[in-house]
Amino acid sequence: MKTLLNKLISYIKLAYGAIVVFFTGLLCGINPKGELKYRKKCSKKLIDLVAQNIEIEGKPDKEAQLLIGNHTHNLDIALMESVIDEKLIWVAKKELGEIPVIKYMLTKTDMILVDRSNKSSVIKMLKEIKDRTKKGYKVVLFPEGTRNKTDPTKMIKWKSGTKAVAEKLNLKIQPFVIINLPFCFENGAISKKKLKVVFLDSFYPNQNPNWFEETKHKMQQILNKEYSKEKK
Repeated sequence: MKTLLNKLISYIKLAYGAIVVFFTGLLCGINPKGELKYRKKCSKKLIDLVAQNIEIEGKPDKEAQLLIGNHTHNLDIALMESVIDEKLIWVAKKELGEIPVIKYMLTKTDMILVDRSNKSSVIKMLKEIKDRTKKGYKVVLFPEGTRNKTDPTKMIKWKSGTKAVAEKLNLKIQPFVIINLPFCFENGAISKKKLKVVFLDSFYPNQNPNWFEETKHKMQQILNKEYSKEKK
């Protein structure tokens, strides 16, 4: 009976979340100037559905231009929008920009859409990232490109695109690590958990030719450490 009730509550939460996202997209389309306020409110409402609390370790660098982190769940975006007050620019696959109403949160808010199979689209992405960072916005990328659905405590191979973007534009990078979010969704139900975001020190890629591999290693070490705590 308890399991059934938990699943019912989870379905209600999912429906509520979908409604919040729908109306946020609608508001972004109607009034693009208010998009930052709408996005932040939407993100906080979504994260409130799954977070007991959010612990922050380290400090977001106001001068960082490129944030890179582990991809754990679709709500990674909402979580980062909740913990960083500034406007974040997300790079998304172009198909998301074709979803009715939801597309306004991408096409009306300076987000960057890319067709990964199209070389000219990738070149256009580089130009757009350069444009957004010149305006003072932070761009966020997930080097893995997709999630490790089998074991979210382990990162999968990083794609070279993130390295190329960072080095080509010499952007100041700040890595971050998300802890526990994917485990809010287990056995067909949603449960609230203590979430954590760890911010590492920022740097420029030209300071270390091995930054890409070393950063992945450091982030995985943090994941290993944090999840070993959970098991105790």
